[in-house]
Formats: sequence, C-alpha cells, structure tokens
Amino acid sequence: MIQKFNLKLRCQKDDHNDEIDIFCYNQFCKEFRLSCFECIKNGFHRAHLNDVGKLNNLEEYIENKNKECDDLIDELNQLVESLNQSFSLLKFGIRNKYSVLKEKLLNLNQQQINDFLNSIIQFTEYKQLITTIVSEQIKKLNNTFNNLYGQLQLSSFNYQIQDNNIKLSKEFDERGYQLYMDDKYNQAIELFDKSIQSDPNNHFSLQLKGECLRQLNQFENAITWLDKALTINPKHFDSLFIKGDCLKLLNQFENAITWLDKGLAINPQHFNSLFIKGECLKQLDQFENAITWLDKALVINPFHFDSLFIKGVCLKQLNQFENAIFWLNKALTINPSHFDSLFIKGESLKQLNQYEDAITWLDKALVINPQHFYSLFIKGVCLKQLDQFENAIIWLDKGLSIDPKHVCSLSIKGECLRVLKQYENADLNTYILVQDQYKYNEPLIDYEKSLKLEPNDQQTKTQINVQKVNEK
Repeated sequence: MIQKFNLKLRCQKDDHNDEIDIFCYNQFCKEFRLSCFECIKNGFHRAHLNDVGKLNNLEEYIENKNKECDDLIDELNQLVESLNQSFSLLKFGIRNKYSVLKEKLLNLNQQQINDFLNSIIQFTEYKQLITTIVSEQIKKLNNTFNNLYGQLQLSSFNYQIQDNNIKLSKEFDERGYQLYMDDKYNQAIELFDKSIQSDPNNHFSLQLKGECLRQLNQFENAITWLDKALTINPKHFDSLFIKGDCLKLLNQFENAITWLDKGLAINPQHFNSLFIKGECLKQLDQFENAITWLDKALVINPFHFDSLFIKGVCLKQLNQFENAIFWLNKALTINPSHFDSLFIKGESLKQLNQYEDAITWLDKALVINPQHFYSLFIKGVCLKQLDQFENAIIWLDKGLSIDPKHVCSLSIKGECLRVLKQYENADLNTYILVQDQYKYNEPLIDYEKSLKLEPNDQQTKTQINVQKVNEK
C-alpha cells in the first residue's frame, strides 16, 4: 500500500521541476496519469478536470479499487463454490442411486430391490452420457477462462512490491500470529489485513486469516481467504487441510474429502486429515471405507477418543455389534461418561439379545440424559423381551411422554398390555395409534422402519398389512 505523504515523485516532463501532485482517474484518458501543476496549466487532462484528484487522495482511491477487486474475487469464489456444491450433489445422487452396500441390501424389500436392479442395469448407458456432458461443459468453461485471461491481459502486469512493503507485511504477520496463538482471533485478523495490504502475495497471512475465521465459525468466509492463499501456493498443506475441515463443518462431505485428499498427497501421515476424512465417509454412510481411514488415524494415535467412538458407530451400522462394542469399550475407557458411547453400546447389546446388559448401559446413559427418547424406548423393548411387561410399559410411557405418536412404542406397549390381559387398555392404545392417522389425514408412520427396530413385533407386522390394504 502507498504510504500517506511519503510518495515523492518528480514530474517526467524535462522542463518541469515540480513534484507530482495530481492523478487522473478518467476511464478513457490516454495521457500519462500522474501530473504536476505545470502539466495542468499546459492543458493536460483539460477535457475531464472533474476526474482528477490530489495525490494525497490516491491511497484512498486505490483502497476503494482494491475492495472492488476483492469483492469481484469473492463473488467468483461464491460462484465456483456453488458449482462445487452442485457437483457434490450430483456425485452423491449417483452414488445413492447406483450403489448400495450389502448391509443395506438386506434391509430392502422386493420392490426396492427390483427398482435398484432396474437402475443399475441402465447405469452403463447413463454413465457415458454423464461423462460426455460434463466433459464438454468443463471444456467450454476452461476455454472461457482462457479467453478472459487473454482479453484482460492478466499476464502483462507484474507490479514489483518494494522490499520495505514485504518487510512491513512480515512484521504485521508475526504480530498477528502471536494474537492468533493467544486465541485473539478478531485482533489477529486486523493485523493480517494490514499484512495483506502491504503484500497481497503473503500467503501465510492469507492462510492464517482463513484459520482465524474458521475458529470464529465463519467457514464460508474462511474458505474465501484460503482460496486466495492456494492461488499463490496450490500445495500449501495447512491451507488444503483447513479448507477441507471448513467444508466438513459446512456438511459438504464429498467436497471436503477432495481437499483433504490433496493435503494427504503431500503429507500422508497427517493425523487430523486421516481422521476427518474417515468422519466424512461415515457421514456419507460409507462405513467400511470410513473404518479404513479411521484405522490409519489410530495407527498414529491409538488413544484418540473420537476415532475409537466413530469406528464403533460404523461397525454398529454394519451390524457388527460385538466388534462395535469392543471399540466403544476402548472409547469408554478414555471417557466413561460419553453419552453416545453408552447409548450405542446399550443398543448393540440389545441387538445381540443381551437384554440385561443392555439395560445396564442404557441406565448409565439415562443418568446423563433422562429425557433421551431412544434410550427410554430401547430399555422398554429390552424389558418386554425379558417378560417384564409392567416395567416395560413404565419405560415406554416415559418415551411416549416425549413422542406420543411413536408407532413402535405404541405397538409394543399394546402387546405388553395384551400379555397382561389388560385388553381394554390394549384396544385403547391401538385406537390412539389408528386415530392419529385419521386426525391428521396423513399416511401411518413408517411401520417398516419401526419393524427394523423391533423385528419380532407381531403388532407392527399386522399394522403393515392393514396399511397396505387401506392403500389399495
């Protein structure tokens, strides 16, 4: 940035001895834009005197133009980010429609399997079409960028930054870094801005500003500044990693993996990149792939709680309940009061028909969160499986006080009441279940989903059949 009052330039005209004190900002002017008073007297810029200013206002003028440039780049980044989001959505849709894990396949009904087969049989035809369309559009876009680059003559300017500006930028950078280390992110950003003004190519300041914005949960804004750093140094590892993490925090998991992979190509042993990639894959329901990357992270840090816990969750989603419990136990050794670990361990024990053990761990979870619906519900299911029907009803009622329309809870409660020969209450329970359907004029809640939670529940199976009859 040009320093106020320090710009001392002599007029280039041979017979002029004055210093430059006027600049011209007329868009169509072809004359030299820096002039002295003598130049103006001789008629320079006479046709547009309203578009000349004092040299001491040049700093403000340039700052305004810098802001216009930054705003344009931000707008372009937003357009590219929108394109990335659309591309991620396309990839997610393709994977969701044309790929299915064997564990999920076991949970599909005949119609769903038939629809899936129809889709994958047609996939070969669509695959070539998708590749052709996307390739053509990317080629057109690249040609457009190249044409713009040429028209704007972007390669013909290389403004030399003065050594003192580079030195000043580094000073601001170092002071900002100290504030960043002290968790004073807003104050650090102010100094990084000054560093960037002195040297727009200081990619460390650009990256650290992005990191501060990430710490302030301004993830989209952070990505804007990380992209500026990556424009200068596309292989800067920290910028690649932080951008990937920001995208993960924005729930753009596929896009996040793309940038994490760029970082891992540089540093394959970076623990946080390995872990966060595993976490993203878990969010995309790619549980086996997620475990692969979590295992890489656990080789580096075998006691990382989140890696242990998420691996346990993935194994549970793959119906590997005993293995899931093994890894959840490792996590609970580190944090014995972690609610989700307690609950998921209880749920896994229930799936293994170890109902008493399941209740023990669900009770630990309920001490932490007494209003957790699914802990209450699954405890009720376990008690019912242990033939403790009255006790089961107590815990199902606790859950129903939170979600009175939960179909599986109502159904299991009704079954318990029938076993206890409380037929009037059982019929009333069923009446409430069905009345709810007519009251809101909506389809009955997804019984098939409920049946997955309690596969042996005869009442739910009956309701599925009734619903199918009603829909005909």
